[in-house]
Amino acid sequence: MNLRSVLLSIAWFSAAILPAVCAADSFDDQLRSVCRVVGTELPLRVVAQRIGDAHGINVWIDRRVDPSTPVSLSAAAGSLQQTLEAIAAKSQLEVGYASPVVILAPQGVAIDTATRILKLRSEMKQLPISAATRLLEPQDLAWDRLSTPAEIAQQIAAAWQVSVVGESLPHDLWDRCKLQGVDAADALVLLAAGFDLAPNYNPQQATFGFDRIEKSVGVALEYPSTKVAAGMARELRKIDPDVKLEKRGALIRVTGNSAVHHRIRSDRSAAKPKQNGGLADVAPGMRRFTLRIPGMKPAASILQAVCNASGFTLDTSAASSENLKRPVGLEVEDQLATAIIESICTQAGLTVRFDATTAVVADRP
Repeated sequence: MNLRSVLLSIAWFSAAILPAVCAADSFDDQLRSVCRVVGTELPLRVVAQRIGDAHGINVWIDRRVDPSTPVSLSAAAGSLQQTLEAIAAKSQLEVGYASPVVILAPQGVAIDTATRILKLRSEMKQLPISAATRLLEPQDLAWDRLSTPAEIAQQIAAAWQVSVVGESLPHDLWDRCKLQGVDAADALVLLAAGFDLAPNYNPQQATFGFDRIEKSVGVALEYPSTKVAAGMARELRKIDPDVKLEKRGALIRVTGNSAVHHRIRSDRSAAKPKQNGGLADVAPGMRRFTLRIPGMKPAASILQAVCNASGFTLDTSAASSENLKRPVGLEVEDQLATAIIESICTQAGLTVRFDATTAVVADRP
């Protein structure tokens, strides 16, 4: 039998284990969709609000950008991403992407801000499961006109039940704002970036503070090796000359700025696999899946669901309960079940070996 790619529907998974599995990334989908906002000489703040409302994303304007800058959008506009980048180019701004936020900021700021969101989010995933789950829970955040950064910091603290020391934030008066479906990493980085500050977490005191930004940062994320082929690697080096690529089995660890990661996530050049008639004649190790789990779930739950769907028996007798509880995220496109399981284990600090139809998971030595 020809082992073609198998795209699993959500029905393959138990809703009790994975209640929020979906096959598409709505943020990237919205960026590819046609811009549905038109108007002549509209203030940038109005354009940002209308785009956010129409496309279900957040468009953040850095405090150093004049929100009254006039913008004109025609009905013949291209995709939302093309429209946003055209707006930025005309206004000598830069665009940064960190789902579910688009950042419009001065050159050298937007991409760095988005990178800091991805980096802080990645660091939050390494916290104990209770803290990671709480801080990465998407919430709506809003403040009134003439709010101060210190007041907003306290709103963030209350929303995500964490201590935030905001005394180092300069006094300022901000316009009203509403952010939808953001996590604590989004909120803290956006709050601080306009003052050239970055949030830092003190695990001993379980407190967030803010430090002066001294240099740009990169963030390390892992992708299936098929997402970063030779052509893509060349593109990434043009985007960020300092990008680093490390092969790790079926995965590639990419360290770079947010523009690098956005390019990988938004790539749709690979041909879409066709669904075959069933999995009965396909060995577990050869079964392929496309799925995405928004937010974070305990590693054990995702491992069990993937093993159930692919036909592997899961053996976790050599793994600690703490690592199995560690929250992990998952987003894969047309990948082998073995590669998916390896990715989950890597995020949770575990190893895996495959013995016929059994996935044996253990703590790292």
